[in-house]
Amino acid sequence: MLNSNNMRILIIDDNPDIHQDFLKILATDSSQKEQLKTQEQLIFGDLPKKVPFPAFTIDTASQGQEGVQCVAKSIIEGNPYALAFVDIRMPPGWDGIETIKHIWELDNNIQIVICTAYSDYSWEETVEELGQRENLLILKKPFDNVAVRQLSMALTKKWKTSRETFQKTKSLVDSHTVLEERIQYETNHDSLTKLPNKKFLMDYIREETLNSTQNKSKFAILYLNIDKFKLINDSFSHSVGDELLKSIADKLKDNIDKNIMITRLGGDEFVFVVSNFKSIESLAEVTKVLLNKFNSPINVNSHDFIVSPSIGVSIFPDNGGNIDELLHSANLALNQAKKLGGGRVQFYTNELNQESLKRLEMETDLHHAMENDEFFLCYQPQYNLENNKLVAVEALIRWRHPTKGEILPFEFIPLVEEIGLMCALSEKVLTLACIQNKSWQDKGLVPIRIAVNLTAEEFKQPNFVDTIKNILNETKLAAEFLEIELTEKIIVNSIESINKISKLKELGISIAVDDFGTGYSSLNYLSKIPFDRLKIDQSFIQNIGINLGDEAIIKAIITLAKELNLIVLAEGIETQQQLDFLKLRECDEVQGYYFSKPLETNQLEDLLISSSQKVI
Repeated sequence: MLNSNNMRILIIDDNPDIHQDFLKILATDSSQKEQLKTQEQLIFGDLPKKVPFPAFTIDTASQGQEGVQCVAKSIIEGNPYALAFVDIRMPPGWDGIETIKHIWELDNNIQIVICTAYSDYSWEETVEELGQRENLLILKKPFDNVAVRQLSMALTKKWKTSRETFQKTKSLVDSHTVLEERIQYETNHDSLTKLPNKKFLMDYIREETLNSTQNKSKFAILYLNIDKFKLINDSFSHSVGDELLKSIADKLKDNIDKNIMITRLGGDEFVFVVSNFKSIESLAEVTKVLLNKFNSPINVNSHDFIVSPSIGVSIFPDNGGNIDELLHSANLALNQAKKLGGGRVQFYTNELNQESLKRLEMETDLHHAMENDEFFLCYQPQYNLENNKLVAVEALIRWRHPTKGEILPFEFIPLVEEIGLMCALSEKVLTLACIQNKSWQDKGLVPIRIAVNLTAEEFKQPNFVDTIKNILNETKLAAEFLEIELTEKIIVNSIESINKISKLKELGISIAVDDFGTGYSSLNYLSKIPFDRLKIDQSFIQNIGINLGDEAIIKAIITLAKELNLIVLAEGIETQQQLDFLKLRECDEVQGYYFSKPLETNQLEDLLISSSQKVI
């Protein structure tokens, strides 16, 4: 509770005589009180007897820094100042304006009176520096004793009223020690897993760096990430993901060595700091123990999750001399562990850094490529086996790098997906394909379909259908001459997938299932979603004459497609034997290097112009 009869006032002034003046005025003895009371009565008349003059506790400080320390101490003690008189000039330290800024950073509610005998700051300049505040007044020196008392009474009462109102609307923490510990804990710990957080980690590594430098010792950073955790979040829910992360955190910190500190960096990323390890072998043993913690499933909401971590390791000072370098090195190693399949440990090497620099260079080049229209299309012909004629082409993206020449998709598509350019690139491919096909038609060439393979990211976009519709309108290509290829992994037997594909079909666009047989291979979705064509994956075609099992799969796919009135296209034809096998099984369409490699625009145009398109 506030002591209504004992308000704290702080005097900050570099002149000791000013301190004494305030003490005489505000912390007065009986004779001084009577003298001041007489002065007040002469000015204001008789004061109500029921309004006693409050007893003030006065503290003094000679410099701004000292005054701020007093304010900080008062807050810690739970007995803050109600009012501070601050001199405007206090050489050689902070002036009054700077002092007030620091005071309000600690206590935004304290009443402030600026005491000045000079025009160091105009009122406008003061407001510009400190803002328009209702708890800020200016008192000119030399000041009147009664004015000081009246200000002190009014402002401390105002402060007290404000405090009481605040206490009624919000429950204060009973003990400052408890509050301080709670704030400290929450500042340094993750709210979900209760593990130390990134801020704590940074401070800890900074201290370990200093200690290891002084002791000429080493410590290691173990950067741990849960493989395919995003898939769990997307497949279930974020709440399930959070519960799984809590279970993982409990598993990781269970029976952990005292020389190992574990933190949650964020998301599904955890960082371990291993101090004073004896050798690389002992450090490797630590990583082995961490991997083994995931040998058994983790049960969350009646679901058993089998998860595995990837771990990247960096060592101070070998792989970095500061926090950023060490975490960067460990992260590079982590990424390499994931590229190798996950569920493993990778120590940092200089080669990884070189690879990272190359990746960064390619990432920059990709952005430039999008801006400078360096991407172009090649076209692989598709033939009808019944009449041996070219009926369609598949559009294939290529990158014409200004210095490295032509770059194939497998070299840049994974990075395009990682840096978030896949949707933009897919839209560009679709636009270029439609423009080119319409151009061929405008030249009087035989109309053909053009097939464009779209990614899962593009298919998931809420405006997916509208984007395709707009491209067709802009390029003026009739929808019947466009085919969209979607892999089995993209197509999910859901209302959303069915609706999107149905809308494309309503526009007149053909739909093909690409790489059929390698994905989920659920026959249920084939009967529900209106496809036009199944493309048998080339991995099966390549095994014709080699693997009887793959031949049986090809036969089954063709039979299934015919029962469902779907056209079957086999891709990746490279030999006469493969072609003969497919003809015998009455496959509808084919494409592959046996007929033609992917052709550039002018080459395909020549093929279309040719009087005979029979190449089989």
